[in-house]
Amino acid sequence: MPAVKPISDLQRNFDSIADSCHKTKEPVCLTKNGSASLVVMDAEVYNEQTRALTAIQEREDRIQQSIARGYDDLVKDRVRPWKQAKAEADRMRAIR
Repeated sequence: MPAVKPISDLQRNFDSIADSCHKTKEPVCLTKNGSASLVVMDAEVYNEQTRALTAIQEREDRIQQSIARGYDDLVKDRVRPWKQAKAEADRMRAIR
């Protein structure tokens, strides 16, 4: 759970907030007039989270592309029954 502090603390206690972010690896939520305004966090943690989110997005994109290719194959009648595909694969393995 991120610490919540008024934004004025950033100006007065920057070193303290930075130390807190580095030590706890937790973000600090800064408020202005009682509402969330900014989030400050350790750069290393930010980079890790960004890499993780990028990896997830790339995986989701690959899945979406695979689904689209499969749908395209279905629409263009480039599919065959499972038994037929399995039989062909078995024949190809036997030839090797």
